Amino acid sequence: MAEPTAPAPGPGWAPTGTPSWQARLAVRAFGLLPDAVVTHVFTHPPRLRTALVPRSLAAQHDVVVTDVAAGRVATVTPAGARDHVFFLHGGAYTLQAQHWPFLGRLLGRGYAVSLVDYPLAPEHTVDETLPMVRESWEQALAAAARAGRPAPVLMGDSAGGGLSLALLQQLRDEGAAMPRASVLLSPWVDAVMADAGTVAADRCDPLLSRRALHGAARLYAGPHGLDDPRVSPGLADLSGLGRVLALVGTRELFWPQCERLAERAAQVEGTDLELRVREGLPHDWALFPGLPEQRDLVDELAAWLTD
Repeated sequence: MAEPTAPAPGPGWAPTGTPSWQARLAVRAFGLLPDAVVTHVFTHPPRLRTALVPRSLAAQHDVVVTDVAAGRVATVTPAGARDHVFFLHGGAYTLQAQHWPFLGRLLGRGYAVSLVDYPLAPEHTVDETLPMVRESWEQALAAAARAGRPAPVLMGDSAGGGLSLALLQQLRDEGAAMPRASVLLSPWVDAVMADAGTVAADRCDPLLSRRALHGAARLYAGPHGLDDPRVSPGLADLSGLGRVLALVGTRELFWPQCERLAERAAQVEGTDLELRVREGLPHDWALFPGLPEQRDLVDELAAWLTD
C-alpha cells in the first residue's frame, strides 16, 4: 500500500536526510495503533508510580528533587557540568515523562539537566501548569548562577515544546531573564490545528491525530479556548524570543505548523528561529533510543549550542 502523500514543504525548509531503516520500521509500527486507543490514552492517562529519576542515573550523578507548587523538578548534575538544560517534557499535557534515555545522552555530554514534572491534565490546567513552570525556571536560573554556569538552555519536546514557547513569551513580556538559547523538538505550538496543511498532514502521521490531540488540548485548556496564546503560543507574538532551533519530521502532524512558526518568526524582530525538517521521521523521533537519528541529534544540538 502506498504511503499517504505529505504536504509540500514551504520555501526554504526542504526536508533533509534519509530515514534509517529503524525509523521506517517505527513509522510502520506506529501505524498499527488504532486512533481510538491513542485518543483514550491521551484523555484518560495512566498514572504510573515510578521514580522521577532512574536509579541508574541517580547512582552516577548528583540528584536534587524540589517540590514546586503542584509539581516537582529533578535536577541531575554530572561532575564538572559546564552547562544546564531546563527540559519540559511532552506527552500531550496529560502523560508523565519517559524521557531519560534522551536526557541521559545530554548528561553524558556534560550538561546538567532539570526535568520539570509539571502539573498534568486532566487534574490540572494551563492555569496551574504555566505558573509552576515559570517558578521552576526562576529557580533553575538561580541555581545555574550559583554554580557559575550561564543561563540554562530551554528545551522541550511535543507539548513541552509548546509549553517552552509559552514560557519564552511570558519571560519576554515580563522583561525577565531569558534562556541563552531554546530548542523545540517536534513542538506542538498550535492546538487549534484548523489550517489546510495540518488537515492534510493528519493523514501522514502514523501516531498522532487531530482528534486525539484536540481531546487532550481541551483538558489542558480548561475554561479557555484552544486559541488562547498560552495553549497555542505559535499563534501569538513571536518577537523578542532570542535564538531558537526547531526540529520536525515529515511524518509528523506538526510539520505544517512548524513551518508557519518559522515563517512568522522570520517577519519579526528579536527572534532568530532556525527550522530543520527531517525526511521521513515520525513524531518525537528525537526521543526514541533505538533510532540512529537520536544518537546523531545530541551531537547536532551540542554543535548548534556552541556555534
